[in-house]
Amino acid sequence: MNHQHDSQDLHTTDTIDSTETIDQGRRRVLLLGMFGTVGTSAAAFGLLPKNLLADSLPASTATAPLKEPIVFASSGGTLQATLRATTKATSVAGQLISGTMTYNGHYPGPTLQVKPGDQILLKVHNNLDLTAAATPNPHPGATHNHAAAMTVPPANTLNTHFHGMHVSPLPKADDIYLATPFGGSYDYDFQIPANHPGGLYWYHPHVHGVVDNQIYAGLAGLLVVEGGAAQIPALQGARKRLMALKNIAIANGALATGVAPADQLHTLNGQLAPSIGIHPGETQLWQVANIGNEPYYKLSLDGHRFTVVAEDGAMLWESYTTDTLLVPPGKRFEFTVTGVKAGSYAFRTLGYNSGPFGDWRAAQLATMVVAGKLDTPRTVPVQLDEPPAYLTGPIVKRRYLRFSEGFDLSTNTPYFDINGKTFEALRNGTQVKLGTTEEWLIYNDSNRSLNEGGVAEDHPFHIHVNSFIVTEIDGMPVKAYGTQDVVNVLPGQKVLIRMAFPDFIGKSVFHCHILFHEDNGMMANFEIVP
Repeated sequence: MNHQHDSQDLHTTDTIDSTETIDQGRRRVLLLGMFGTVGTSAAAFGLLPKNLLADSLPASTATAPLKEPIVFASSGGTLQATLRATTKATSVAGQLISGTMTYNGHYPGPTLQVKPGDQILLKVHNNLDLTAAATPNPHPGATHNHAAAMTVPPANTLNTHFHGMHVSPLPKADDIYLATPFGGSYDYDFQIPANHPGGLYWYHPHVHGVVDNQIYAGLAGLLVVEGGAAQIPALQGARKRLMALKNIAIANGALATGVAPADQLHTLNGQLAPSIGIHPGETQLWQVANIGNEPYYKLSLDGHRFTVVAEDGAMLWESYTTDTLLVPPGKRFEFTVTGVKAGSYAFRTLGYNSGPFGDWRAAQLATMVVAGKLDTPRTVPVQLDEPPAYLTGPIVKRRYLRFSEGFDLSTNTPYFDINGKTFEALRNGTQVKLGTTEEWLIYNDSNRSLNEGGVAEDHPFHIHVNSFIVTEIDGMPVKAYGTQDVVNVLPGQKVLIRMAFPDFIGKSVFHCHILFHEDNGMMANFEIVP
């Protein structure tokens, strides 16, 4: 659908309040400032060659069938489950790995499977014992960027964010401001709305300053709300494949750190290059999530195309077919795949460069094996639903968000900000009126970043509590197929989104989902008020 927003100078409207900084440092802007060029070699960044740092794929796992994570499912309207965040060694890519952080010893964590209207009763124990292990920092060697008014929390501080879920941001629900210390636990107790979109979501920690480390180390799991695209009549009874994409580096049986993106490995449900079986003519629904700390995946399947039916948990109102899908950090897609003639086909990422420190290499993620009895293909209709009314409804507020980064020579630290401010949890967020619709213009100000000693790189925008619709890019109307909660914003790009706030009051955040950026300040508060 093409949609032109009402004409107004967005640069003169109210801005979202942002705030101060915090971090567990890395290479990005700091290293640019130290070496003065983005062409500096990996050796200059203190990154060891791959053959000294990252182990290769064990031959025994190369053709192992895809396994899906264990499932904790609701029953009788309630999901009652326990998650234990632990630092015990776990199995990843066919070998026992130390130095990880996982839920219940699984990589990825257990899948939480619920229905709209369910009550969530989830106890999360913090058993992240770091007394005998080093903090799994994916970016060692970079200077910390601590806010003057804040202290970086201990690396084993914990909470839980239900990414993409339209639920309350208040305590006992999706409250990302709480902090559970090592040895403690927290009881989540909240209800999923009865009209919640069915689809693919995920959960992970969100303690500002340590998120990057914890997710890189393995603290992430999928969350499935039943319904949505899986209930399209043409897909009734079709096989579903649940897939979690995640980056890792392994050295000498342990989680490796300081590995350049191009030299990292990529797991699919904790496996390396598994096989996925499908019959000729069979149509399957693949539900894919990027649960890594910062990798980008440009998905492709040799000899096949994807028919996309859902994005970021919500069924599209119009399906579309494509050869590739860009999946930035935090994003999810659900699409159909129909097997063609018998044979083996590579499911791969084609590689993507998100900036000077984001050269993500091409890699084979799995092998789809077409074999067996001939099946009848399923055809998904183009029209799946109707767009929400707020897409064409009145706008009560327009806001301008400028994402930029730089390097502070006085403190020798990088910084990442929104509207010139780095994150501070205690700062009041800009207030948004309940029951209204707003337009936000998100600007990746790469010129300012370069002028202040930073670099030009992508920023995947993510907001909690509510999803949004992208209506324009660089002033040009774009066709919207559905809602989303993550949108990638290229250097110099301006993306206009429209967002409704129909229910749930409380304070929450929006941020860049490259988690090093988030931990270093590229996050801001907002508050929905009656």
